[in-house]
Amino acid sequence: EITDTYHWKPQAEVKRWEWEAGDVIYIPPNTIHQHFNAASDKPVRLVSAINRIYKYCGLNDLEQIEDAPEYDSKVVLTAELIEKYLKRRIKEPA
Repeated sequence: EITDTYHWKPQAEVKRWEWEAGDVIYIPPNTIHQHFNAASDKPVRLVSAINRIYKYCGLNDLEQIEDAPEYDSKVVLTAELIEKYLKRRIKEPA
C-alpha cells in the first residue's frame, strides 16, 4: 500500500569524524549531526549549502538545537563583509 506518511527514525549508532582546515564534509540530507571545534584557539568557519530541489520539495528544514557559546547574534554577515573577509584570507597567485 502506498501512503503519504513519512516513517523515519534516527540511527542508533553514534559515529564521530575528526576534521581539519581545508576538509570538505558531505552530510547526507535529513541526517542528524553536530559540529564541534576541538581547538578553542582556532576559529572555524563552516559554509553550508543544500540542493535547491530539497527547498522545492519542502525538505530544506534546519533545526538549530543550540548556538555555540561564542556565537554573537548581533553580528550580521552581509555580502560585503564576507567579501572583505575573504579578500584578506585569499592570497593572490604569484
